[in-house]
Amino acid sequence: PGARPVKTTKVKQAFKHIGERLLFLFDYGDEWHFSVELKEIKNAPKGDLKSVLLESIGDAPLQYPPCEDERENDEA
Repeated sequence: PGARPVKTTKVKQAFKHIGERLLFLFDYGDEWHFSVELKEIKNAPKGDLKSVLLESIGDAPLQYPPCEDERENDEA
């Protein structure tokens, strides 16, 4: 309930307060979940919309690993 599309949702709509957390669902098929927390808000110069990753835990999995047919052909 209350889920919004990523492409049209602004950070200020998703978070109301510093320290607030949300669960981000990246891939509906594989259901990759990410915990996201708002640490701070800074005013940026106009047009400078760079995001900053403060922490990452573990290695990122392949988004699109080879399908079974491709793996079987590689092993032959």
